[in-house]
Amino acid sequence: MSKKAIFEEAPISRRKALTDAGMILGATALAMLPAAAGGQQHSKNENAKQPRFPWGYKKIDPEKAGQIAYEKYFKGECSFAAASGILIPLQEEIGEPYSSLPLDAFKFGHSGVVGWGTTCGTLIGAGIATAFIAGENGEQILNEVIKWYTNTSLPNFKPSNPKATIHTESVSHSPLCHISVGRWMKKARVTDYRSDPRKERCARLAGRVAKQTVIILNKWADGNLGKITKSHSAIAAFGLPAQNNCSDCHKQAAPSFAK
Repeated sequence: MSKKAIFEEAPISRRKALTDAGMILGATALAMLPAAAGGQQHSKNENAKQPRFPWGYKKIDPEKAGQIAYEKYFKGECSFAAASGILIPLQEEIGEPYSSLPLDAFKFGHSGVVGWGTTCGTLIGAGIATAFIAGENGEQILNEVIKWYTNTSLPNFKPSNPKATIHTESVSHSPLCHISVGRWMKKARVTDYRSDPRKERCARLAGRVAKQTVIILNKWADGNLGKITKSHSAIAAFGLPAQNNCSDCHKQAAPSFAK
């Protein structure tokens, strides 16, 4: 069969050719629409104005902050609880950008950072909140909170509708989770870390830290913070960041790199 015969057997009209071409172009355009829309959205996100940092503050009720933190402890533990106690009222009072802040992101600080017993999660939560609120000044505020924490008999907070009854308070003399909770457990004669009394203690501690942080923030907002505690540093004594009471744990073997 000749080439001429082949073409004669399957003639293609001009109308059909144009129709087929239109269908191909239409399908291609439809396939490209999501990518184009996504590209436009990406461009908008790139050009979106970022909120000015720090985000600012409006005075809030310390008792409200404490109660929120107490309740949130049972949803995500200490770091999440303390941060929530301070930031949820600001979401209500100020709105954006606080309203868009995903507070669940701060659950990592539980039990001294994912269970490692380092810095108490309540102080991590307070530090996150004060950083958003006051930027670099948040460090001064957090330093005041930590000084208070280490020298105060805690948890001296009475929540509404407590989940358990506890009476014991203790002074940690340290911002470290394992020392703080360990001293309380020893004094309260609680031997199981997973017990309800220990959970109640840490929930009340979260409430009290949130409350105290707001008390200090309110003074700061009024320009009435008073004398600022000198930032803690043991570098001169030990040659590395440390506490002043290393001997509580290390006894005579306290690590030192001082010259």
